[in-house]
Amino acid sequence: MNATVNVFNLVPPKVLKAYGIKGNRLNINDIYWDKYVEVQTDYIGMLKGHAVRARWVTRNHVYNSEILTVETPGPLMFKIPRLEVIDAIGGIATVNYSVRPTPNEPLLISKSLTLNVDQQMFDLSEPRLSADRKNVTVKFLNMTPGYTVRVRWHGVVIRDTETQPIQDTSSMAFDIPASWITENAGKTVPINYSVHRSGSNDNLMFSRLLRITL
Repeated sequence: MNATVNVFNLVPPKVLKAYGIKGNRLNINDIYWDKYVEVQTDYIGMLKGHAVRARWVTRNHVYNSEILTVETPGPLMFKIPRLEVIDAIGGIATVNYSVRPTPNEPLLISKSLTLNVDQQMFDLSEPRLSADRKNVTVKFLNMTPGYTVRVRWHGVVIRDTETQPIQDTSSMAFDIPASWITENAGKTVPINYSVHRSGSNDNLMFSRLLRITL
């Protein structure tokens, strides 16, 4: 009796709100109010029982989604937190997925989608946390008056600092309460900041992330 051989074609995933002929560009304003960006996987050879996981890779971080087990072969949807997209603004995210056909078989890796995340008006580099962890410093290219800055602390509770207006090209310091540190002891906290044009209804612009383990 001949054994049945399952043939796989692990095509690149799709990012649902991406645009362009190849679906390889994403603008943060298109997911501005969303909590997640959705990644869809579908491949030739999918069978019930396959364990599938999406992966989102940026300049210095890898985000692995939850693992979904195939019940009925067809497209699978994975949620990538918006914060991971923010960290890729002005750069590239490499998006793929893995398939484990059975628990005893090796992991198979799909082809990748190279996703370009559009730049904003400013190139907002990540903030810095002082050695004593008492303040966060913000400085980026082409800082100019007419905009405000606020730091966000993505810990067990999301915390925001006060909003400060940009005065000149000097770095800006924001105080971090000791309680923010203690409530996140032993955890990794992403930190970033937003920039807003004063007196406007413009969307916020977001910096890349600083990830600190406390």
